[in-house]
Amino acid sequence: MDLDKITIAMRPRSHREAMDLGLSLLQNNWRALYRPLLLFIIPLFLILNLIFSSNMWIAALIIWWLKPLYDRLLLFVLSRCLFADVPGTGETLAAIPGLMKKGLLWQLTLLRLSPNRSFNMPVWTLEGLSGEARRHRIQVLQSRTSGYATWLLILCWHLEMIILFSFYILIIMFLPQNFDFETMVPFFSQEPPYWFAFVANFLYLMAILIIEPFYVAAGFMLYINRRSQLEAWDIEIQFRRIAQRLGQFMKKSSVIAASILIAVLLYMPSIQTIAEETSDEGTSKTTLAASESKRVIEEVLNEEDFGAERKESYWALKNQDDKEIENYFSFNFGLGPLFASILKFILIGLLIAFIIYLLLKARHLAAIGEKKKAKDIEAPEVLFGMKITPESLPDNIIEEATQLWTNKQYREAMSLLYRGSLSCLVNNDNIALNNAMTEHDILVCAKNAKLAESRILYLDQLTRAWQTLAYAHRLPDEAEVQHLFNKWPLHYRSEQQR
Repeated sequence: MDLDKITIAMRPRSHREAMDLGLSLLQNNWRALYRPLLLFIIPLFLILNLIFSSNMWIAALIIWWLKPLYDRLLLFVLSRCLFADVPGTGETLAAIPGLMKKGLLWQLTLLRLSPNRSFNMPVWTLEGLSGEARRHRIQVLQSRTSGYATWLLILCWHLEMIILFSFYILIIMFLPQNFDFETMVPFFSQEPPYWFAFVANFLYLMAILIIEPFYVAAGFMLYINRRSQLEAWDIEIQFRRIAQRLGQFMKKSSVIAASILIAVLLYMPSIQTIAEETSDEGTSKTTLAASESKRVIEEVLNEEDFGAERKESYWALKNQDDKEIENYFSFNFGLGPLFASILKFILIGLLIAFIIYLLLKARHLAAIGEKKKAKDIEAPEVLFGMKITPESLPDNIIEEATQLWTNKQYREAMSLLYRGSLSCLVNNDNIALNNAMTEHDILVCAKNAKLAESRILYLDQLTRAWQTLAYAHRLPDEAEVQHLFNKWPLHYRSEQQR
């Protein structure tokens, strides 16, 4: 394994990020992975469906049971792609017999339902360990990681079922509307038609082909991430790069290196003398005999800092000794109904008190809201780009608007009429309007403010006339305009003059 050729950035990653990295590895190498997989699994699928044509469910069961075999093929391709050595289709198919020799029988029998199959498989197929060495290796790697491998299996199984059911729903969506579902009853009988069972098995195979590569890739990257944590691959790669740069530097600086070597050789006798003197002094004080070294090392390794990690799980009552446990189980349960009744009345009382508190709090907040609404509302000065302050409007709005309309300044006349209405709503009726509102929003606010029905109806007519002229660039009906001019003083004049 050459870490210099690895195609991913080696750094500490979380388990979820490692699984996501497996998906990226799969996306970048899906052609090299799916070609041999399809060439291997499609003929196997056809052969099984022909052999078990009378019992198609057996063919589907075998397809599911042989997942560890497909996983080994996928793992072979992914492990080579990780180190920039993408295998060809023929090379992958030729490696299948060798992949069957490394514990496949165990994974198809006793370990078939192992929840950590994708995480443990690299130890079986890539590391080639066996016996006690393999068990110890898996135990070390699974520490703090096996839970994520288990949840990965659960997630992929659910996704596989979702995709399978989605295929069925997709087929039903394409059925004609007048399709009689009673004709499908024979398909769900104990002996459905052969073609229906074949299609069902094929859809299940498609679900496997979609999810299984991701399952293997995510589990493989969990394994790689765990190994990089334990063996410090990222640090090793950095050291190799430093050594490579240093080697290049030394090649370019051979003269300097030779000079340094000569200087070291010239001063070697004095250095050796100093070292011997220092060694003699230190030996008398700190150096141990060779027979004592083993004992000291064992004592150091037996310290708690070097102890092995062990997990223990058991059930126990908190803060209870034996006498308290006996008293606990000898409790007179005849008092239980009495305590339950008392507790019920207490809870009911607390619930009623809480409801009363909420009602009082809501009433208080409503009163505060009304005060704020009456005092703190700031009247906007501009709406729809038009000034609506009383100072920006003429003293006699109707006279000015009529004169503008007579001079064929229709937009200005209708704008003045609409501005005057908005100014009255904001400054006299204290309706909270803002520049983000539309004409329809203003109508809604006027209705919520409980204005007179005639005023709301007039405002609705004026708004439609203004929109027709401003946005549609069409003149409203002359009779409608005269009606608006005549009725405006009835609804807004008194407020404008206040």
